[in-house]
This record gives sequence, C-alpha cells and structure tokens, in this order.
Amino acid sequence: AGQAAARETAAGTVSVSITAAHNVTMPATIQPGVSEFRVTTEAKASGFQLVQLAAGYTLDEAIADIDGFDKGRIKALKRFEANTTLLGGVNVRPGKVGKLAVDLPVGSYYAADIERNRPSAFTAFTVAGADTGAAMPDGTTIKAVRSTSWAKGPKSIANRGMLTFKNRTDQNHFVGLVKLGKGKTAKDFADWIDAAMEGEEGPPPVDFRVAFDGGLVSPGQTVAMNYKLPKGDYILACFWPDASMGGMPHAFMGMYRGIELI
Repeated sequence: AGQAAARETAAGTVSVSITAAHNVTMPATIQPGVSEFRVTTEAKASGFQLVQLAAGYTLDEAIADIDGFDKGRIKALKRFEANTTLLGGVNVRPGKVGKLAVDLPVGSYYAADIERNRPSAFTAFTVAGADTGAAMPDGTTIKAVRSTSWAKGPKSIANRGMLTFKNRTDQNHFVGLVKLGKGKTAKDFADWIDAAMEGEEGPPPVDFRVAFDGGLVSPGQTVAMNYKLPKGDYILACFWPDASMGGMPHAFMGMYRGIELI
C-alpha cells in the first residue's frame, strides 16, 4: 500500500523551474487529475499562475488585455475575465519551493510567471493521458462565498502548511493574508477602508511586507498552495479589481475579515 501511495504521489508531481528572465520550464504534457506543481525560481521573485484561454482568444490578446486593465481599462478587464479560466498559483522566491495542487481536466493550458507580462513568460502545456490517481492534499480550507465575501470560518489557521482555497462565487478571487500592525485590529482595518473610500489617505493598520498572496482562482475552482508566515493576527482579503464596480478592489467592497495564524 505504501508503494502504491508513493507511485500516486510521484505521478501527480510536476517540476517547474523559472529562469532569472522569468521564463517557465516544465513538461510539455502532464496527466489529467490532481497534480502538485513544485516551483522554483532563479528570479528575484516569481508569481506562478495557471490559466486556460477560451477558444479563439489568443495569448497576444490576453497579454494586451492584462496591460489594459493594469492601466485601468475596464473593457480590457471584462474581456480578460470572460475569456480565461484562472486555476491558481503561488508566489516563489529563490531558494524556496512553491507548491500548488490542482485538479486539471484534459485540455490546453498556459503556465506563467506573472511578474512579467510578455509572451516569453507564458509556457503552453497539454493535459492528456491517464489520470494521476492522486488526491488533493489535506489541510485547512478557506472559502469565498456569495459574490465578494469570505465564509465566516475558520477563525484561525496554522501559520504554515498547505492551504486549500475554494472559490464558490461568481467572481475571480485570490487569497491575501496580511499581518496587522502591533495593537491593531480588524476594526482598525475596516475604519481604514472606510476612510479610503471617502478619499482620506492614512497609514494602513497592516504591514504589507508580512503577507501572502495566492494565485488567481476563477469561480467554481479549488486549489491548494503552500504558505509560511509568522504567527499573529492577520487580515484575510482579496484585492482583485471588480469590473462591474469600475475596478474597485474586492476588499473595498467588504471582502475582508480578521483571522489568526497560530
């Protein structure tokens, strides 16, 4: 039984390396089913992301739309969201291994380092053949619910390990964890958001240098990713822009809550 489990684990492992120029190297074909992408990078920082493009929507069009919504063009954001399925990702730094587990059906995909929005940072791969037979890893689960809300639980999670994210909404989301400043609370963050909405720019009650951002996940998708942060009080938030609200980040629409890392 142990040997069988080891074979299943090996079958579901995909090694990914990213060069200093942000080019992604991985197998051209992988098996369908659950795979764990193990990502290393030679760049100062990499944002590994899996994406599937709709039929007729080209990589050049996707790159142009990403450039567009980075510049605040809502039409580009809407077109990008309508023509992509975002399957999660993980941030990686040199000397570390980023792990992303996802269940991929047969099809054509891209693996990207989103630190660079250019064709060379996107690598095409195919999912075909026999199922891996592997299972999604065990671990804490965080859910996005309704449209721009987090499920009320869990109130606390381990400060390291594998974190499963289930997007059960009609919007793209990502898991963001950012540490509250000393003596600050979730109410302080709420007050900061309210003030920012009124045009008052004050110092945030969080330390964005102590944070974790997972990759983007489309509605209905489930991913698991590894993370490691200091223990303490955090804000769980999604800052993805909402096209229907003129690009307002979801956190400014109420998609945040306190969470403790223990």
